[in-house]
Amino acid sequence: MLSLKIVVSGTPGVGKHTISIELSRLLNEIPIVDINKVILHENFFISSTSENEIDVEKTSNKLKLLLSSKEYCNAIIVGHLAPYVIDPLLVDFVVILRRTPYELKKIYEMRSYSENKISDNLIAEILGIISYDFLAKFKKKDIIELEINENVLPSIYAQKIIEMYYNKNLREFGIIDWLPVVQTDPQMLKFLL
Repeated sequence: MLSLKIVVSGTPGVGKHTISIELSRLLNEIPIVDINKVILHENFFISSTSENEIDVEKTSNKLKLLLSSKEYCNAIIVGHLAPYVIDPLLVDFVVILRRTPYELKKIYEMRSYSENKISDNLIAEILGIISYDFLAKFKKKDIIELEINENVLPSIYAQKIIEMYYNKNLREFGIIDWLPVVQTDPQMLKFLL
């Protein structure tokens, strides 16, 4: 296998880690680089803030070193912060997982997220913030969006990602749009107001 680096991103709760594990399994156990674990292990936080704001430059430099090493010539890079800390020249393919805000809301409530955290993440998903931020930095032809549904096995999505990697005609981007879905629902619309 030639060098293969795939980014798996999306808002929290879409299934990034679960699908990445399946993807790694299908790709001969290539390593998974978890951006959040790198940040925590290296303590790349800006200490002057009360929230967990990360040091983007330090994180980006560390990931550049990791992804340039022989150990990670093939890798799956996972994290919602990927569009901000990954150099587009170091990866081959970006997968943005998307999930209906209704499923995400249930996931966030099960995770006991605060109301603010639920709201922030639902807004990011509804507006497609991560997709937009990838598009600003990466080539559109290297990005796909994949809608995740709780009724489909993660291994099926992993296989679909591999198929899309090899067959560019299967790639889709910009089709998923939650705004028409939520604009008639007062429960969801409140997150946008």
